Amino acid sequence: MNLGDVAMVASIIAGLVSVPFIASTVSSDAMPTGMLVLNMSDVSEIPSEMSRSFSNEKFEQTYQTPFGKFRVVVTPEGVYQELLKPNRKVVVDQTHGLTVWRLVTQDYTLEVNKSGSKVVELFTSPEGYKEVVKEMGNRREVVKGNVEKYEEAKELLESEVQRMKEIVEDAGLPGTEKVVHVVINEVYPNPEGEEFEGEFIELYSFEEGEVDLTGWYLEDGGANYTLSGIIDSGEFKVLWRNETGIALNNNGDEIKLYDSAGKLVDEIIYETSTEGKSWARIPDGTGEFQEADPSPGEKNS
Repeated sequence: MNLGDVAMVASIIAGLVSVPFIASTVSSDAMPTGMLVLNMSDVSEIPSEMSRSFSNEKFEQTYQTPFGKFRVVVTPEGVYQELLKPNRKVVVDQTHGLTVWRLVTQDYTLEVNKSGSKVVELFTSPEGYKEVVKEMGNRREVVKGNVEKYEEAKELLESEVQRMKEIVEDAGLPGTEKVVHVVINEVYPNPEGEEFEGEFIELYSFEEGEVDLTGWYLEDGGANYTLSGIIDSGEFKVLWRNETGIALNNNGDEIKLYDSAGKLVDEIIYETSTEGKSWARIPDGTGEFQEADPSPGEKNS
């Protein structure tokens, strides 16, 4: 494949991916290993918020999470898992005797193939590509053009695969915790007029029944705010800046929601804001963040 072909492929991929304002934290450059879902009985326990189908030949389930749309397909050939976000797609594919990890973003793609003792990494971007082949202690590399984002891609792939594992664990598999459906539903960083009085963070619950928020907390850089009280199913909880002390930056910020055990429940990372517009999930609770007219305590539209 020449650089022209690489650029063409990357251009097509970039056209399929949008909304680059949400990002994910990365922490490790180790490559992912192993399956996330081990057998049919485990898969059947994943609660579905969207769709589910089952036959003797195929089991497929799609699960909308705060971190993206998670899909799992089990066939006699193996297990395919996919996490789809507005700005990237992550795949763990263990079918036909192969293991494939794949990351697709608007800037680059990284695919790692493992068959027996052979591992092949292929990184492509509009600027260049890199192929790494590892087998029996030997390593071979082919590099063309600019591949400076190769290490970034490896770290991001590892981070997103870890997120997929957390989704499976949180989804109620035997011996794991039940996921609680309370999310950051809307943030308003750049209000018209006085920002101290106008900024807010809104939570929304689509859990069945009430949730005790005692000990839960919001984190915004160095600022934390501890929650309390009850949020009921379908309820909006609006937290104003003059209450929380959390100042939302107009030129980008990261807000995280943790439960009482210190476990990350939801997050939003935005890179810009428009005066008079909020970042809101549409539809409430399960949708992706997009700019909208602010609607504290009410349905987003």
